[in-house]
Amino acid sequence: MIYFNPVSQKSEKCIDCFPRVEKGIAPACNRQCIGRTRAYGYLDDADSQVHQLVKKWQVALPLHPEYGTEPNVYYVPPMSPLAYDAEGRLTEAGRLPVEVLERYFGPAVRGALETLIAERKRRQRGEPSELMDLLISRQWSDRFAEFTGEPV
Repeated sequence: MIYFNPVSQKSEKCIDCFPRVEKGIAPACNRQCIGRTRAYGYLDDADSQVHQLVKKWQVALPLHPEYGTEPNVYYVPPMSPLAYDAEGRLTEAGRLPVEVLERYFGPAVRGALETLIAERKRRQRGEPSELMDLLISRQWSDRFAEFTGEPV
């Protein structure tokens, strides 16, 4: 990410807090995310949330996979809220058409959404859902695998 540094009066590029990562500390933006919407880890670490969301559950997807860039950032696509009809009643259709999400995430988004919806319904029925537990972090450290060191 490029940002403007008002102190140096120059544009600078994010280095993913490399000095922190070397010491086992998650990048600042990830660790300080108040919405707990970020996870940080290695894809080849089977214990990390990142691995589980991308490889095991296959609900975290890259943007524009057709470009073949093999990204390091993955996104869990949004589940669309329901749309309303002309009389103001809820319908079964989503406000965000799946076709729009397919333009960003490719055809795998359909399977990811099916999994997300099925697991949410499990949780609503009172059944356990490992996926929903992953997505709803209770503690910040759950999201960062071995990157839980304390910054100075």
